[in-house]
Amino acid sequence: MDNKTELNSINGYASIFLGLGDNALPATLNSALNTVFTKERDNADDDVKAFRGKVITEIKTDHNSHYPVLLGKSNAIYNALCLIVIVGVGATKNIFKHAVQIKKKKSLSSLLEQKEEQKLLFFCLGIHNENVAEIELKLGSEYFDLFTDKLPSPFGYSKNDKHNLAPMLTFFKVKIPWQDYVNDYQAAEKSYVAKDLDSAKQQLELLEKKALLPLPMVTSLKERIVAQQIEAEEASDYLQSLLNYK
Repeated sequence: MDNKTELNSINGYASIFLGLGDNALPATLNSALNTVFTKERDNADDDVKAFRGKVITEIKTDHNSHYPVLLGKSNAIYNALCLIVIVGVGATKNIFKHAVQIKKKKSLSSLLEQKEEQKLLFFCLGIHNENVAEIELKLGSEYFDLFTDKLPSPFGYSKNDKHNLAPMLTFFKVKIPWQDYVNDYQAAEKSYVAKDLDSAKQQLELLEKKALLPLPMVTSLKERIVAQQIEAEEASDYLQSLLNYK
C-alpha cells in the first residue's frame, strides 16, 4: 500500500472509533459514510471533490474501487460519525464542503440545525446540548481542522474518554419508537409540573420498562422526583417531631 495512506479503511477506522472490535459496522452507518466520502454520483460537485481529496484517495481495479484513507486524515472519519449523529448525513456532507470553501458562504448555524429526528435522538441517547455547543465552537474556529483534529463527542463523557461515540450504535442497530418515548416522557413531565410526583414517577418507571435502551432524561427526572420525595418526607418527619416534642 502507498506509504501516504493509512493502514485502515474508512469502515476500519469507523469500527475503531465506535469500539466495535471484531463486530461488523452496521449497514446503515456503512451507507452513511459512503454517502459522505465515496458516493460516485456526487463526483461532479467540485466542493465534494475538494473535501474528499483531503480525506481519501481512489484506487481503481478491474472489479471495483478502493478508497484508502490518506495519511493523518483518520480523524475525519471520526468527525463524520460525530456529525452524522447530530445533524444527519446530508448536513454532514455540507459541513465538510463548507470546510473547504475559501469564502465559506454558508453559515454553520444553518448547517447545524437539527431535524425532528435528531431532536428525538438527542432525547433518547442523552446527547448534551453543551457538548453540541462546544462542537459548533470548534467548527467555527479558524484553528480547528476538520480533517486532522477531533471534535468532542456529543454524548456525556468522562474525563478519560472525551471522544466516546459508542452510544450512537443503538440508533443504527435497533428500530426505536422515538416519538412514543417522547410522548410518554412529556406525560410524566406534565404530572411532575402539576406536582403529582407519584404519578410522574410511576409513568417514568413504566417508560423505563418498555424502553429498548436507557433514557438519560428519564433517569434524570426520576432522580429529581425521588430527591424531592425524600426531602418532603424528611420535612414531614421533622415537623412531626416538633409536634410530638414535650
